[in-house]
Amino acid sequence: MKTKKIFNYLLSISVFWSLLASCTTEGVGLLDKTESGDLTEERVFSDGNYANDFLTDIYRRIPNGFYENVYLDAATDIGESRPWWGWVNSVHTGAYNATDLPGRLRRWADYYAAIRACNKFLEKIDNVPIDSEQAISTDSIRRARKYEAVALRAYFYTELVRCYGGVPIITKTLTQDSPELYSPRATLQEMKEFITKECDLAADGLVARQVGSDYPRMTSMVAKGIKARFLLHVASQLFNNNVDATGAPTTAETPWSWGQYDKQHWKDAADAALAVVNSPDGNYKLVEKTENSNFFGSKVTYPGSGKAMGFYYVFILRSNDEVFINHPYKGNTNELEKWQLPGSFNTGGDASYTLPTYNYAAMFENKDGIPVYLTDEYGFPQIDGNGEFKINPSANFDSQKPYENRDSRFYHSIYYQGAKFGGREVNVWRSEDGRKGKEYQVGYGMTGLFLRKFLDPKNVTIGSKEITGQTSHSYPIMRLTEFVLAYAEAMNEYLEDGADRTDVIRELDKIRKRCDMPDTKTTFERNGWNITNKAQMRKFIRNERTIEMAFEDNRFYDIRRWKIGVQTQKTVYAHDVILNDDGTFTYKIIPWERRLFQAKDHLLPIPQGEINNNENLEQNPGW
Repeated sequence: MKTKKIFNYLLSISVFWSLLASCTTEGVGLLDKTESGDLTEERVFSDGNYANDFLTDIYRRIPNGFYENVYLDAATDIGESRPWWGWVNSVHTGAYNATDLPGRLRRWADYYAAIRACNKFLEKIDNVPIDSEQAISTDSIRRARKYEAVALRAYFYTELVRCYGGVPIITKTLTQDSPELYSPRATLQEMKEFITKECDLAADGLVARQVGSDYPRMTSMVAKGIKARFLLHVASQLFNNNVDATGAPTTAETPWSWGQYDKQHWKDAADAALAVVNSPDGNYKLVEKTENSNFFGSKVTYPGSGKAMGFYYVFILRSNDEVFINHPYKGNTNELEKWQLPGSFNTGGDASYTLPTYNYAAMFENKDGIPVYLTDEYGFPQIDGNGEFKINPSANFDSQKPYENRDSRFYHSIYYQGAKFGGREVNVWRSEDGRKGKEYQVGYGMTGLFLRKFLDPKNVTIGSKEITGQTSHSYPIMRLTEFVLAYAEAMNEYLEDGADRTDVIRELDKIRKRCDMPDTKTTFERNGWNITNKAQMRKFIRNERTIEMAFEDNRFYDIRRWKIGVQTQKTVYAHDVILNDDGTFTYKIIPWERRLFQAKDHLLPIPQGEINNNENLEQNPGW
């Protein structure tokens, strides 16, 4: 009976997300007659099943890294794409503008299409008949679906703000004659009032946790999370300032600035994040797990702590206590392993779409909590006279044994020279006589590293010719960790320099404990840092956030809201592994790619066609 229940549960999740893929193709909605068998608006909203499918289809527009092969964070300092000539390269080189945007940055039309669908659903749902034989079978389900649409609308508006700043607020479906088509952009205050009100309304009307066929739909915890995510973003340095992204003076009447710094924005963000963290709804908590030292077996390299296995489980458990909403990837499969592992591990298809850079690898402390390299105030490595990263003399770090004694999350996140998957070693070396290891990629991105995060080397392995075995994967759209770190960040910024930071430390220690790293106080003492110093705590929190949430579509927005793109997105580095004649290796840090990030890039340009169509729509600074 238990096996049957588990099967039915997994099937319900698979059905929900496969419905998103099958309802429509990109840019085509359920009401498109060509694709949906002459479904009219009247027919859709007079049938509970069709109306339910209409709402379900809106979820399809939530960004999901798994379905896009190359993660959004590949367009930052921590990542590179193996096919380096695609959309990622356009971002790296600054080769885009308001009339020619890379595909992954074309968010405006897609998100407004989702908002329009939410508006349509909210206008029509009260007229959908209750039918016990259909998806809208009770009035309570109808009310729940209404609040889902409210939460979804708030989500997409929040994503628009992360991309562009304030945008026109549209809450009804428009026709070609609607005057709202020429709405100006809202100020940050107007966006704040609207989004927080929407989130509060949705949170009051939704359940805390979805189960069965309703998982993973919107919940009260997701609604609270959207509010906290939005408030953190607009409290950050990009907006909470008296100048715009390019340094020009600004006012509160603009859609990209509060006009002046106000620490209350940080307090609002901290309060919202803490409301998520401390909420009893749904009984969410960080996934913590301990396994024995031989958990992965002899065919898999994992020299990390057995107490740090929660960071592995959170990405492979279909449903867990940490993730509020996720995107399960196609049921049980090994497709993700084929996409991330070296192509030589699998005979068919493309592989290693997203590569981690050595900038990312360098962020991980040693297991004693000491950074192995020296960095500037923005977290960018300091460079010595030989072009190498400056080693932290306190770390007792050997640059020729670079993968030893590191934070356990390093081993859950990165494959490196000599690391094993399914008994197969990763060989990214080259020799002076021209020989190369099997995993050395010629003609593609080559950083000397491969991405391990999200993968399951316990249940997926290598057969005689290809990757075999299956597992469930979970791409977190929103998880508790984000808000633990959000509270720590916002509260640190709110507090005066030198003030007691006990509450900040308490939340950070939850993260440190889960990965079996020294607690925050011990880490600061070992490094000689002042635990009440705002700038030192800021640098520590940002590093923790990047390590913990890398490739979950956060770094792309974090470097922008922190306003550190110019300082951190200039050069990415690779690990060059040289095979010596005696069989030993020499490790060198080398520039892989010089990149261009200009001050204006902290906000995306609004598509020029939208500007041309609406004379009241103001373009972002510098574009």
